[in-house]
Amino acid sequence: MAVTKETVADAALAVLHDDGLEALSLRAVADRLGVRHNSVRWHVGNKQGLLELLCERIIGSSADAHVPVEPYERLTVLWGRLRQALLAHRDGARLVSGLATTGPDTLAFADASIGALKELGRDPQKAVWLHWSVFYFVLGLTIEQQAHEPVQADVLRAAVAAGPYPSLSDAETSAHLMAADFDQRFAFGLRSLLNAPG
Repeated sequence: MAVTKETVADAALAVLHDDGLEALSLRAVADRLGVRHNSVRWHVGNKQGLLELLCERIIGSSADAHVPVEPYERLTVLWGRLRQALLAHRDGARLVSGLATTGPDTLAFADASIGALKELGRDPQKAVWLHWSVFYFVLGLTIEQQAHEPVQADVLRAAVAAGPYPSLSDAETSAHLMAADFDQRFAFGLRSLLNAPG
């Protein structure tokens, strides 16, 4: 089998899916491909290069030419796609959160997002900073959603009841605190960030 960047990325995603981020290494990818370690190293250089390749693959599936013309709708589609791309891969959000990549797919996604924000009237600085704020929000929420052992509602309820947390103990607030509907939380957070005044 010919070893290419594409086959390396495919094998790395398979390792990620089966064994998680901690198990991902050049050697594990080489074993998956049935080749020598150096064959993988030739294409990615080191583990950082491997992670960046996967980051590009994940983000690259989020930004293509088929997005709405209206900028707010475009942002909603772009960020929704990124969240789904992260969720589609075990530990996807954790993988992307540890990287600062400058690959073409990552830059294309940033360009599409920041361009839409500028169309909505944000000046360049605010467009860039808001882009980062949404990026951090999406990563954080998705990391929580992908956590292998999320905080259970009864554990959280007991912790709140055991301490002096008057705002959290309020019945209505507590009900929302225990809610785990990540789709609704994502939609609310994105809408709030994008509509926040200058």
